[in-house]
Amino acid sequence: MISSRRMVRKHKLNDRVISALAAADGLWRDSASSLRPAELACRKGCFGCCVGLFAIGLSEALAIRSAVDELPAPGRAGVLARASRAVERSAATFPGDAAAGVLDPERSEAAEDAWFAAVRDVPCPALELPSGLCAVYAARPTTCRTYGVALRSGSETLVSACELNFADAPPARILETAIDASRLTAVDQSLVEIASGAGLPAGVETTIAHALAGSAFAALAQMVR
Repeated sequence: MISSRRMVRKHKLNDRVISALAAADGLWRDSASSLRPAELACRKGCFGCCVGLFAIGLSEALAIRSAVDELPAPGRAGVLARASRAVERSAATFPGDAAAGVLDPERSEAAEDAWFAAVRDVPCPALELPSGLCAVYAARPTTCRTYGVALRSGSETLVSACELNFADAPPARILETAIDASRLTAVDQSLVEIASGAGLPAGVETTIAHALAGSAFAALAQMVR
């Protein structure tokens, strides 16, 4: 049974995380505001970016767990069942402790590439079909909030834009409208500081599915101070 004091701390942590994540929304809006109508296909119910697993930080993971806990029972059961299936499906290539759900901080690039290839068509457990909506939209992580446009560092593209956007646009146009990675780093640093201030261990990464089904995360949630 979670004490009322611990519950208050948990909600305060989640509020701080979601407030920090809102800055990522601002970065996406700044980029999207410079696009022409034909360059942006993102819309409610489009879920191409909701397929494939990816790494998230611990504070994001705990915010997602909290959001799922607050769903109505049928919706919560559906998300958790999908998370368990995604974890089972990706266990063979998961570059870390698959049962605990924690990615190895020293995983090799080759191991991560093999895992990404294996999970590229695994739907996010928070994806609701056929609506294409997110069950935990308000708590979605940074990656979800900034996908669609490209991510750049200077003149180098770090993350490509969604293939549905920028139809026939030249690479220079895609780079021109990309999010500057240094601004996103500031959001990530805020999340790290929030986790540290809550007494959570540094450097823990997981996925949305593993945050919900991995054995490590119920215990980590109890550590919040």
